[in-house]
Amino acid sequence: MEKLKIVVISKYLFPQLTPRAFRTTELAEELARQGHDVTIYAVLGDYDYSSFEKETNVKVRNMKMLFATANSDGNVRYNLFDKILYHGLNRIFDFPDIEFLFKVLSVIKVEKSADMLITIAVPHSIHWGGALAKNIYHKSFPKTWVSDCGDPYMGSSFSGNKRKYLLHFKLLEKWWCKNTNYITIPIEEGRNGYYSEFHNKIKIIPQGFNFEKTPIDVYSKNIVPTFIYAGSFHGKLRNPEKFLEFLNTLDFDYKFIIYTNTKLFDKYLSLLKGKLEIKDYIPRKNLIFELSKADFLINFSNPDKLHSPSKLIDYSITRRPILNISSDFTEETVFYEFIENNYTNMVEFDNLEDYNIKNVAKKFLTLCKKND
Repeated sequence: MEKLKIVVISKYLFPQLTPRAFRTTELAEELARQGHDVTIYAVLGDYDYSSFEKETNVKVRNMKMLFATANSDGNVRYNLFDKILYHGLNRIFDFPDIEFLFKVLSVIKVEKSADMLITIAVPHSIHWGGALAKNIYHKSFPKTWVSDCGDPYMGSSFSGNKRKYLLHFKLLEKWWCKNTNYITIPIEEGRNGYYSEFHNKIKIIPQGFNFEKTPIDVYSKNIVPTFIYAGSFHGKLRNPEKFLEFLNTLDFDYKFIIYTNTKLFDKYLSLLKGKLEIKDYIPRKNLIFELSKADFLINFSNPDKLHSPSKLIDYSITRRPILNISSDFTEETVFYEFIENNYTNMVEFDNLEDYNIKNVAKKFLTLCKKND
């Protein structure tokens, strides 16, 4: 394939530790590695990307946001003014992310006649900005536009329940779907989170990672059963409390380690008396290495099949067994099996090569080729 000019627009890239930042960074790096001219636009903060640009040949540009409260460098601002605006405007206007609707427009004004545009959500307002730009700069708009979605917007069980009755969000989502060439989602089950009239635009492209940059430890059984969870929690939809209450009833030694940014564990740290450890997020490469030391890994399942946490790919790279747990925790029998090193009921994973970033990038490029 000839060299393409590719523009990627995302809220975050590294060193931000989020799935969408991983998606943006890994994809842009690999597209450049395969010989294409790649530019990322994101909310950067103060991080110096000069070394990254030199090492990867990816150009990084800052989307200067007036109302954004977090940057790719990890800095967060959430003062009283931000709180007032958020609680007053978020539900009706998707504030502060709605600002992307206009910022994407300014990016497309500069990046004229690119071969491919990849917009990455969340937030979905980045996609809406792509639709606005396509209607205003239709003559110079990129030849192929791929809208990448980690989760649905209106059809999401995490957020859709508060938006599905608001007509303007429905209109915005349909407007975006009508204008984009393709919608990429990580799993087939997620298709039902989108309006049926646009299902023909949906392509399944999972999260991709550079396996060469993710070393794992040589596993040896721990002195006491050790299991790890890494990720966030979502109220009643992905909640560890019943599992933690169960752990408090056990009369044998174990170690449960959680890597998270959620602050709700003070009670359980006291109850479990050293058997529970809470740690902050660490860089993904380091996290996978730490996960590979565990006897097994915990995944708190989502309430439906529309969402599939990208952590499952990280988990699979470690080659450690995965125990799927619901918020209601009905898996007590399976847990005891895992404690006894019986992994018959572990989560089965498909071909890991499907998640190799080399193959994932090729799938994106195939979409560009199809739209020639």
